[in-house]
Amino acid sequence: MISGRRFVRAVSVLVVLSVATQPGATARAASQPAAAKAAPQSPTTGAALLSPERFAAIKWMAFSDPSLDVRGLPWLKGNAPDLWRLPKRAKEKMPKAVWNRALVPDGGRIRLSCNTSQLGIRVQIPGEHKSPCFLDAYVNGQLAGSADATATGTLELALFDRKDRSPKDITIYLPCNHQALVLAVGIDADAEMKTPPPFAVDKPMVCYGSSVLQGSGATHPAFTYPAVVARLLNLDFVNLGFGGAGKAEPEVVSLVNEIDGCCYLFDLGKSYGLQPMEPYVKMLGAVRASHPAAPIFCVTPIYSTKEAAEAEYHKKSVALRDLMRQAAIDRIKAGDRLMFVIEGLELFGEADKDVLHDALHPNDQGNERMAKRLAPTVERFVLGKETAVGK
Repeated sequence: MISGRRFVRAVSVLVVLSVATQPGATARAASQPAAAKAAPQSPTTGAALLSPERFAAIKWMAFSDPSLDVRGLPWLKGNAPDLWRLPKRAKEKMPKAVWNRALVPDGGRIRLSCNTSQLGIRVQIPGEHKSPCFLDAYVNGQLAGSADATATGTLELALFDRKDRSPKDITIYLPCNHQALVLAVGIDADAEMKTPPPFAVDKPMVCYGSSVLQGSGATHPAFTYPAVVARLLNLDFVNLGFGGAGKAEPEVVSLVNEIDGCCYLFDLGKSYGLQPMEPYVKMLGAVRASHPAAPIFCVTPIYSTKEAAEAEYHKKSVALRDLMRQAAIDRIKAGDRLMFVIEGLELFGEADKDVLHDALHPNDQGNERMAKRLAPTVERFVLGKETAVGK
């Protein structure tokens, strides 16, 4: 098996060449499982805010406070206070399945830098939910705590408490697969605020696709594979994964195209369905026309145990991999040197079925594996660097 960090897959009758000498070939992600130490950490969880004496010392910053750097929600200015992933103005034009899944803030994050010893968040959770609704907090790149919004209504949650007063670069990951409103963020009353550090590049990694990309099998929002890739490489990102609805409709693609990205990651998965190649081809052409210098990564469908159990589903999966691969290869042969195919079976194959959440979706650890294997390819072509992440 060929490592995605060092080589690319041959196209047609071409020989296998180093990615350094053959841009635009079919990039393959690193195939070895991530080391055990790279598995997701088990977060500590909070159900309520702080003790009364600690509560008295907290300062609540409104969500609109300019000291809070909100990322991953490109249309927030027009949508606020709603944390929707697509603009309100587009509601009537969107397929219903896409719009309904755009109302959750997957990929949304709040960044701040300060020397607080505690971190709280005041949120509003509408409607009942049967699965956990986590918010995760990272401090200086490490998981510091997580809170499960187990109830509905307005909640005040503790993300971490009783840490030292050293400077902290904090990222709060908003819930995945659950609607939420953020009302305020709580820190020490005397905490000193600074500007959060810059990303490796200014533009975000723009991710569009279906349920695997959205993180339907992940319990924690910080553990979806786009979130992990972005954290490993210090990239901003936007997650436009719509479970079961990654179909490359022109009206959806036009919104994806509005975002000026450092690269575009398309993982439409098996929800693309029985469509012909044309919508996928048009999607690639539209994004390339608008963003001629941005790498485009086309991820073919990953493995699912449903393939092994159902012959027709296996046939569909193979056909979709062939369709997406061929659409990208046709552009590569036509001279697009920044178009890449990421083989989904190398990101997540049959050997990884032990880390599936269900028959179709990787769990937290499965998402981590995918990210570790994908990150070297993204780093090479977006940041122009080698990495040991995928070893």
